[in-house]
Order: sequence, then structure tokens, then C-alpha cells
Amino acid sequence: MSRTAEVRRGGGQVTVVVRLAIDGRGRASVRTGLAAFDHLLETFALHGRFDLDVEAAGPTPADAHRVVVGTGAALGEAFARALGTREVTRGIGEAAVPVAGALVRAVCDVRGHGILAYQAAPPAWQLVGDYDVALTPEFWQAFALESRVTLHLDLLRGEHGRPITEATYAAAARALAVAAERDPRIAGSAPDGAAGERA
Repeated sequence: MSRTAEVRRGGGQVTVVVRLAIDGRGRASVRTGLAAFDHLLETFALHGRFDLDVEAAGPTPADAHRVVVGTGAALGEAFARALGTREVTRGIGEAAVPVAGALVRAVCDVRGHGILAYQAAPPAWQLVGDYDVALTPEFWQAFALESRVTLHLDLLRGEHGRPITEATYAAAARALAVAAERDPRIAGSAPDGAAGERA
């Protein structure tokens, strides 16, 4: 059974549309108007092997916060819908990803709590192109709430905003992908469409 979802959120100045396939190949088509954020979402798709389409209408520099948080919320809702309420998965995932001198660890539980524990901020505030690193915890907070995922993100090593931020998106994606895997130990979780209760 294909695990996909499409979510449209917002209105007024900013509208975000997200299409997500959990069982994808890492393909991404992202147009948010924020080049660095586009790259981070492409990194998320690649590392999670998710197929991801994101469109954000009408962003300006003043709308960057709305775009990032709105996208996080829409992606979280899409993840929850695609995963489904009757899917038997591994439930918990963990990954540590190095990018240059940065190392970030992500641990998640997809079983319905919606909590973010974020200790992955760079030592000093930085801009990464047109992306404010202070938006990263807001993105993941919105994602966690809407996906009902408990997500821990921890910076283990690193000084610079760009590799830390990229490693955060990559580690979260890998942990989520592991947690979303169908659990072969449980009858009804095979990808033939049979499903039991969500773990």
C-alpha cells in the first residue's frame, strides 16, 4: 500500500502545499522562495528516501518565518497522514549524521505524542544564506506537533551554522525513515496492504 499524502495550509499572504511519499526514492521538488530552505528540504527528502514536493506561494523576506513554520506544520501533517493510524511500524528511530565538522543525533518516536526536545542550536546565531538558523527549532516544533512525533535533536559536535543545520535536517529524516519502516516481525505489517494497529 502506497503511503502518501497531500496537505495544503495557510491562506492570505502565504500558502504552503506539501506532497509526501514515505516510501520514495529521495526525489524532491521544492519552491519556497528561500533558496537555503529549499536545499534543507531537499536534504531531508534525500536522507529519508522520501519523495517530497513543496510549494509556498508569495514569500517575501518578511514572510520567511511564516513559510518555514507553515512548511513544518504541513510536512508534519502530511507525515502523519501518510503513515496512517493503522500502520504497524518500528515506531522508534535513531540516526547520527556528520556534515563537515558537525555531528547531530536525532531520536524519534512516531507513536503519537508530539513533543520536540531541541539541543542542536549552533553556538552563535548565524544566517545560512537567506535562512535564519533560529527558525530550525520552530520548523521542527511545528512538525512534531502536527505529526504527533516525539523528536529529540542534539548537537554532538560543531561550530558553524551551515553544517549544523544541514545535519539536523538529515539526521531527523533518517531517524523518521527508520521509525516509519514497516515492522516485519508483526503480522499484517508487510507492504501488501495488510495492516494492524499502529505501534
